[in-house]
Amino acid sequence: MKSALYSSIQTGLLLLLLLAGVAVSLPATVGQEKQDSGSLPEGATSLPEGDARTIILSGCVQCHNLANTASQRKTADRWRRTVNEMIWRGAPLTADEAETIIKYLAVSLGSNKTMPAVVKKESEKR
Repeated sequence: MKSALYSSIQTGLLLLLLLAGVAVSLPATVGQEKQDSGSLPEGATSLPEGDARTIILSGCVQCHNLANTASQRKTADRWRRTVNEMIWRGAPLTADEAETIIKYLAVSLGSNKTMPAVVKKESEKR
């Protein structure tokens, strides 16, 4: 009788541990699915296609979204200053990647470019 009670308590504890393990891992799995679903950070849709866009999406969004970046218009020299400051702050970019980003931003978000309607709408929300 004692061994039957001990066995059922042991089985109950194992089930409880199993359920706790599933409950703990569930939020992590849900977060991974959300991240892997192709959702882009705020402002990313305003960036035109190009080699640097991929670099920006991997290196720059670790610290901030892209809404502020996409809403700025700067000369190549001012983008260089901004990119160099981000590297100084810890952006994981090589010299070649930084140069690619600077050229891309100067062409795509140069001081002579107008702001896309999508960016205007996002900045009005704030």
